[in-house]
Amino acid sequence: MVSGTVLRSHSGGYLVYDADQNSVFQCTARGRLKKERVSLLTGDRVELDEINPEQKTAVITARFDRENTLSRPPLANVDQVIIVQAVHQPEWTPLLTDRYIVHFQLELAQALPIICFNKSDLAQEEELQGLRRIYEPLGYFVIIASAITGQGVGELAQVLADKVSVFAGQSGVGKSSLLNCIEPHLGLRVGRMEHEFGVGRHTTTSSELYRLGFGNFPEIGALQKASWVGDTPGFNLLELRHPLPPEVVWQFPELLPLAHDCKFIDCLHIVEHGCNVVANLDKVSPERYASYAAIVADSQSEYKLRKDTSQKLDSSMKSVGGAHGKEKSVPRLSGKYRQISRRREKQGQVEELELEDEEAEEETETPVDDSDLADNVE
Repeated sequence: MVSGTVLRSHSGGYLVYDADQNSVFQCTARGRLKKERVSLLTGDRVELDEINPEQKTAVITARFDRENTLSRPPLANVDQVIIVQAVHQPEWTPLLTDRYIVHFQLELAQALPIICFNKSDLAQEEELQGLRRIYEPLGYFVIIASAITGQGVGELAQVLADKVSVFAGQSGVGKSSLLNCIEPHLGLRVGRMEHEFGVGRHTTTSSELYRLGFGNFPEIGALQKASWVGDTPGFNLLELRHPLPPEVVWQFPELLPLAHDCKFIDCLHIVEHGCNVVANLDKVSPERYASYAAIVADSQSEYKLRKDTSQKLDSSMKSVGGAHGKEKSVPRLSGKYRQISRRREKQGQVEELELEDEEAEEETETPVDDSDLADNVE
């Protein structure tokens, strides 16, 4: 059996890396997988057959069980996520960073995301230390980096060694630039900033895994076995995951100790009278608490939307089937498409028979003789 890792999906197939042969094969999925609706994502470990070493082609016959899956960006079997944010250009916003943190804590619960602040050459030292003071006491590993000066790039390279990592962040923060600094041969496309609007252009259009040889850091490359990194497209806030409103607090480690001593079990820690979190806001970063309150509001809106959508869906569906547990949900048909039930059909037949009997009785009644009526009158 030959196994490999999906590096990228493309029109008509997949690029799969085989570690034993140290080769990349252009593969197609066996038809059976499509019939069984087995999806294949970047990062999936798969079984290969019909390998042609000369033409570098093969067929994917099976997909191994996934250790984890990221829904956005769609990747499988990831060890860690690097959230890349720019200090300036685009301007750093605490809420956006915290939304990314909550999203990836929900997506990859076994590993805290790493936070990399890029473009440090555009910031003052006190500003950079202020960022550290917000996140490092909470247990997050923070890297201050610059693709221009090279600051922090070596530290970032060490974090990536022997791991399958994902770079995530909005467009323009410099994800591709940092990867080019670590591995020059990648030659990833780098966009320029739109200074007038303070946003970046999309330069990465699909998720792909790149193998790192650490060309600029040979001391790391000589020690590591195989390191992979995914450079993913930027995505908007609508694609971020939301926890339920009472569970948002579990994504903020600084609030949890205070929440345990709260007066109310279902407290949202926003405006509730007697809330222990609200009474101790001096112990919490103002930026982080503002992010918490905003994410709770987002979660409430998302929860209401899901509830309304679910009610509409329930009203448009019905359960059919026999034994308990074997029911199936099917759409309710409008009146003009709905078939008449057997009971209603039989009832209609009975009503028609009764109507026919009444009409027959009326026809067989004895007619009145008008002459007899006349004689009586006389």
